[in-house]
Amino acid sequence: MANKVQRDYHDRRRKKLLIRRTVMIVVCVVIVVAIVGIVLVINKLVQPNGGDAAANVDSGSIPVSQPESISSETAGSSEEPTSSDDAVQTAAAVEGKDGKIAAGDNLTGYEALYPDLYAQMPLNGGKLKAPESKTVYLTFDDGPSVLTQPLLDVLDQYQAKVTFFDTAQPLTNGYQDLMKTCVEKGHAVGIHSYSHIYANIYSSVEAYLDDFNQMYEKIKSVTGVAPRFFRFPGGSNGGGKVNETREKIIKEMIRRGFIYYDWDGSSGDANADIAKNADTLYTNTMKAIHKDCNIILMHNINGKEATIEALKRIIPEAQSEGYTFKALDGTLDPTHGYCMHETLPILVKALDDSPYFTVSDESKKKFG
Repeated sequence: MANKVQRDYHDRRRKKLLIRRTVMIVVCVVIVVAIVGIVLVINKLVQPNGGDAAANVDSGSIPVSQPESISSETAGSSEEPTSSDDAVQTAAAVEGKDGKIAAGDNLTGYEALYPDLYAQMPLNGGKLKAPESKTVYLTFDDGPSVLTQPLLDVLDQYQAKVTFFDTAQPLTNGYQDLMKTCVEKGHAVGIHSYSHIYANIYSSVEAYLDDFNQMYEKIKSVTGVAPRFFRFPGGSNGGGKVNETREKIIKEMIRRGFIYYDWDGSSGDANADIAKNADTLYTNTMKAIHKDCNIILMHNINGKEATIEALKRIIPEAQSEGYTFKALDGTLDPTHGYCMHETLPILVKALDDSPYFTVSDESKKKFG
């Protein structure tokens, strides 16, 4: 009898232990499942929207290779949104409508102005290139004018291609259809400004965008080609007057996909006295070319007849020495000496922050 009681006691004890162990195992499993669920919820809450947006991009979008120096934050990470003052687009490179750069979401201030004012997706995948040996880019500011057709005739004679940075200032009235002729002949037409009134266009970012948009629409309407690049009136430093507004303008234009070119050589025809002397213009330009300057500043407005006369010597002589005259297409790296020293650090940083452009290998070595 005693043995039976003892066995019953041990059986009940084993059952209780088994139940306890089972309950402990179930509790542990529940705790583990709960912890995993909490982790997944937290990850979903903190995951940036950029990942989902990238997954939903139309299959026709063209991804652009990222600059090596662009951090993971600028390539669509969870970095906090920047203000209009910073004017840096942190989203990944995305193609918007009509083959343009996508505007982005949640824009405020001047970034939200002119939602269609974005450049076409960059050529060559946004990879900017170093200059080619013995290649010259003659550039002509301030036209079109009464002298544009005579200039085109000289260029036709020597089969040279150039770039025009045009305006819509009053002196161009009656000649703006020549912008289409320039494009049809294989030359490039970029934006200089609409009004060319420095005090107005540089008074604020908003004022600059307003002027720029007018000229952008003018060129696109006349030529049928949307310009990809521009030149600041007076150059990017505006005569040495680099201020906070100019810095914001540079950053904003790069954000919108427009790059700009200053120059590394000049004919000197901006000077009223020199502009009348074809011999001096010839000498200045040939010196610049022989110093391996690539982008030469010239003008194509009333009073610049001597520039055309000088070109009748410059072009054939340089061609006989193996030089080629080409039009800009927006793929030449503007940091190769084509930006004024005061604004160069701003441009380099803006290009580095952009998901749409990659500077040339030479610039990477130079600027790090």
